[in-house]
Amino acid sequence: MHILLKRKFTLILVFIIALLLAGSFEAYQRITTNRSVQTLEEVDLAFDAEGPYALLFPRRDGNALVLNIKRTASYDSISYELAYTSEGIDRGVMGNIDTKQKKGEYDQEILFGTCSKNVCKYDKGVENGTLTLHIKKGNKAYRMNTQWHLQQPDLALGVLSSGDRHLNYKIASGSSDLSLIKYTIINDLSGAPKLPDGKTVLGKVYAVNSPESKTLPSGTVTIELAENPPTESKIAKFDEVRAKWVEYETKILESTMTASVDSGGVLAVLIPKK
Repeated sequence: MHILLKRKFTLILVFIIALLLAGSFEAYQRITTNRSVQTLEEVDLAFDAEGPYALLFPRRDGNALVLNIKRTASYDSISYELAYTSEGIDRGVMGNIDTKQKKGEYDQEILFGTCSKNVCKYDKGVENGTLTLHIKKGNKAYRMNTQWHLQQPDLALGVLSSGDRHLNYKIASGSSDLSLIKYTIINDLSGAPKLPDGKTVLGKVYAVNSPESKTLPSGTVTIELAENPPTESKIAKFDEVRAKWVEYETKILESTMTASVDSGGVLAVLIPKK
């Protein structure tokens, strides 16, 4: 009996030591993980035509944006910060996107305001803002910034502009009632849909979008560049249906380019690769 008790005691002691070691190892992992997260330095993601990018769409009532992020399959986590001004007061919304499924793109609705028990309080007079995306891949962290401008076409008299005022979209006269579109938004992109062979982008890439159920009428696009473009430069739009870029007849006056387009969408100046 005495020997059996000794064996039981030894087994219990071994079990307790094993538990303590496992707990210590888990605690060590948490500490080192937390340290690595805290010391992980974010790098601003410069424009990369083949990199991830975010499109913004206004909700029909103008009280929310729909965020569509593309080329995300290789990223481990994505979070966002939406900053804007409402009636002269700085506001912001933060959130995370569930990336467990490792999809190539994600959609997320972001409210201008808060909701509790099915009652929502929306911020008013929202027009300009920024979207910052924090994305992580392994032990690397990146930050994507985009500027956006939300407008009501009928109040803007059909002249829409980007946040930096370097792109203007003038809706063609005689278009259907602009009040039916309600809202439009223009944001610049950190990447672009697949470019045509032998082409590259000059300046920024912009997205001019209306609510997803509406199509922006045809209009005239004017883009101001920081430099005079080559004579072969063209304003182009990415055709989502045909998955290809369409180049338009473009007028060039020094650093300003103008073209008539059939609708909104992703717009850019394309030039031949050197």
